[in-house]
Amino acid sequence: MKSTRPLFRRSPKQWRMTRTRQVAAVGNVKLHEDDIVSTTGFRTKHLRLSLHDFAIIVPVLDKNRFVFIWNYRHPIQGWELELPAGLMDDGEGPETCARRELREETGYSARNWTNIGWLHTTPGISAQRAHVFLATGLRKGKARLEPYERMNTRIITVKKAYQLLHEGKLVHSSTVSALSLAEKALLRTPSVEKDSRGWHHRRHI
Repeated sequence: MKSTRPLFRRSPKQWRMTRTRQVAAVGNVKLHEDDIVSTTGFRTKHLRLSLHDFAIIVPVLDKNRFVFIWNYRHPIQGWELELPAGLMDDGEGPETCARRELREETGYSARNWTNIGWLHTTPGISAQRAHVFLATGLRKGKARLEPYERMNTRIITVKKAYQLLHEGKLVHSSTVSALSLAEKALLRTPSVEKDSRGWHHRRHI
């Protein structure tokens, strides 16, 4: 029997926090231990990370091309193909962060910005959000990388990027999510060709 309950029906909170304490803090990362109690009275502890939100950008060049970065990630001891992204500074809005990070990591600035949504990154341990932006009307400048950053730009066609996505070759979770959110917006973007020479006729979404 098919349920008639709304898919996203609002429900009461299932857990109530009775106490919290900061366990550790390194830079902008804070680890908290929360004492929580369920609606049935079950008590437990939950570790929670306090992380800054961040912006991730889908930069679209002419001729149906994306600007990606080839980025070295120390925790995995390897490189990942990613979209430009970065943490929001204190008091900084998502779009301001997106503009700054695109310029710093790739050297590009964009004339047109569209906020295409947000997503929770790791809701099991953090309330952090990733804000996704589509950037068009790009102009090339000089990147300004931080001393600890090891990355360079990669120009990839829209068609190739979605091919890599569907083949499971893009494994950076925020990049995968951003490309999925961007697809509908790209179909409405005049600068992206959508005829038989373009990319959309071979989509598998």
